[in-house]
Amino acid sequence: MLTSSFSTLHWWTAAALSGVVLAAAAQFLATTTKGRLLAALLPLVGAVSVILNSAARGYEEKAPLVLYTATALGLSLCRVVFSKYLRRQRELVRSGKSMEQVTGKQTALFLLTFAVIVLALAILL
Repeated sequence: MLTSSFSTLHWWTAAALSGVVLAAAAQFLATTTKGRLLAALLPLVGAVSVILNSAARGYEEKAPLVLYTATALGLSLCRVVFSKYLRRQRELVRSGKSMEQVTGKQTALFLLTFAVIVLALAILL
């Protein structure tokens, strides 16, 4: 584990940086001012969700930060993996057309990719 010596302060820093990375990755998908604002709030909503859920389950102090960091980085890396598809969808919206409908196979592929990335991050972190 690359982070075995991380203190709580280190995890707060990693969580904050991964939130910034997630906000930047989500900005790519935004096509309106409202969308950009919502994309910027995404990491904050995620952080609140993970912290409240972890508090309800009694997880230790670092656990929510590790979960948040892995999830935010996982979503950000999925943005990179699926960049060609996402770029095509964004261009359709910008040209005034509707986005292509997501198929079940595409959804399954995204979820599988996300799970593999987060698992790899969990092993590395």
